[in-house]
Formats: sequence, structure tokens, C-alpha cells
Amino acid sequence: MQAIKTVLQSLGLLGTSTAVWQMLYAIKLAHEDVDLLRNIMTGLYPAVAKHFEGASVSSVERNLRSLRDRQWAKGNVDLLREMAGFNLQVKPTTGEFIDIIRYYMEVEGLFNED
Repeated sequence: MQAIKTVLQSLGLLGTSTAVWQMLYAIKLAHEDVDLLRNIMTGLYPAVAKHFEGASVSSVERNLRSLRDRQWAKGNVDLLREMAGFNLQVKPTTGEFIDIIRYYMEVEGLFNED
């Protein structure tokens, strides 16, 4: 998961908070099973919550949303736009944010580095 951490850091998401670890794991899971992104409230969030004992689906949703909001407000938005492959005009949803990073890492072969 070091490659995911490096990408998140390049986007301006630093630290070791629970939210960061949950985002790392969410991106890893989305890479392993993209279908989890089809309905993140019943797919991805519960899978992340299950991995982080004591976390609820709503706390995972809030943590990931807050992290995405922080990146959009204070992070490297130009890099996120580059990763998306088009000029994002509005903040992506949390699912779109995760999918942009997942897809970028797959195209660049970055998952192979872990």
C-alpha cells in the first residue's frame, strides 16, 4: 500500500489519521474489486468498516468524504485533474475521487510496485 500512500501524499493528503488509512484501504479494495464502487454505501464502505474494527459505515463515509473535501480545498487539485484526464470543474464525489486514483494507478502500473 506504499504506492497508494505516495499518491495520496502527492495530492496533499499527509498524516496517519484513521481517515488516511481508511482511504488507503478503500483504494486497495476498489483496485481488487471495482464492483465495490457501483454502490459504495452497500459495497465499499461496509467492506472498509469491517476491516477497521469498531468503525461504522457512517464513520467510514464521513472520514472518506472529509478527506476528499480537504484534498479539494487545500491539496494539489491540478494533479487530481491530471489523474482524471480532464479538467474537473466541480469537486468529485467520494466514489469518483477513489475511482480517479484507482484508475490512474492502474494505468500507470503503480499497483505493481507494492
